[in-house]
Amino acid sequence: MELRQLESFVAVAEELHFGRAAARLQVSGPPLSQQIRRLEREVGAALFDRHTRAVALTPAGEAFLPRARRALAAAAEAVVEAREAAGGRTGTVRLGFAGPSSNRWLYATARRFRGTRPRARLELVTGRFSGELAEDLRADRVDAALIRTPVDDTGLEVRELTRQRLMAALPEEHPLAARTELALAELAREPFVAYPAARMALLRTAVDAACLHAGFAPRIEQEAPETHTLLSLVGAGVGVGLALEATADLGTPGVVLVELTDAPEVPLALAWKRDAGNPVLPALLDAALAPF
Repeated sequence: MELRQLESFVAVAEELHFGRAAARLQVSGPPLSQQIRRLEREVGAALFDRHTRAVALTPAGEAFLPRARRALAAAAEAVVEAREAAGGRTGTVRLGFAGPSSNRWLYATARRFRGTRPRARLELVTGRFSGELAEDLRADRVDAALIRTPVDDTGLEVRELTRQRLMAALPEEHPLAARTELALAELAREPFVAYPAARMALLRTAVDAACLHAGFAPRIEQEAPETHTLLSLVGAGVGVGLALEATADLGTPGVVLVELTDAPEVPLALAWKRDAGNPVLPALLDAALAPF
């Protein structure tokens, strides 16, 4: 059964006249009659009564008409939906992010994306460190990611968005917690809580490099799988840590952030795969790369 047959049937059913239906469809009468006869053979029943002075629907035709209209409407909707998806106006795009230090950019990006693509779905993927997210991009597990750099950017486009300072995260009862700033070397004898070295955590690399530049290797007392846990362990007195200034937004009880005079700034970047084919991705990139 073809859509053209259904269109022919609906036209005749609405006009109840083969000539007017043919004019409406911009076809000649004989091909229209042939379409109807083929449709009736497929249905296995006469759809029109042609023995009266005017064309009329048979009971089978009356039953067939609303369903034929629904089928044509569904086909038209399918075309619209396909075009919407191809144009990136519907569909899903996956944005990975490493943790709460990128929340400000995440919130702004999500708001802007929602404003331009209200029918598209933004799926957020977290619980991954920056090096892992770079691998996720290459493996098509995410479409874009807010990551800390530098990372292995093979096959990726990477655009820096901003930079954030590393700060000392101290238990509130720590002797240095009342200071407004300190040098990193002043923490050389302290036990550290740090991100896991085995999971390509860029902040762990940044912390180790900063400490070595200050003249010491950090003594890692415990590793933490993400920022909330790291700060909670610091607040519990397990050790000190280095955290990005944006983590002040978390307001973790028992933790004081103190500025470091010699700590580096850590870039936050947006990354995506160079040959990505998701049609929704350009709208996400526009939202994420717009001025914050």
